[in-house]
Amino acid sequence: MSAAIDYKTHILIGVRANGIMTVLRDWPSLPRQAEVQDEIDAAAEPYVAFALCTPTSILPAGGNGNSARKTGSRGPHRRG
Repeated sequence: MSAAIDYKTHILIGVRANGIMTVLRDWPSLPRQAEVQDEIDAAAEPYVAFALCTPTSILPAGGNGNSARKTGSRGPHRRG
């Protein structure tokens, strides 16, 4: 996958039965349907759905390659 991303980028995502999503492939512009189908057919995991997406928002990662997500003063929030 390329590190460059813009609003023309197309991203193929595979969705597993447990809801986990995996980026399978990206293209710098709209791919042909045959290219997308080839990637779907070659997928090794048992995906239940696929999504071909374009970004609606592009956010910086904080400059060091790490996630920009911060935890609060009392640590991460947990669902309970």
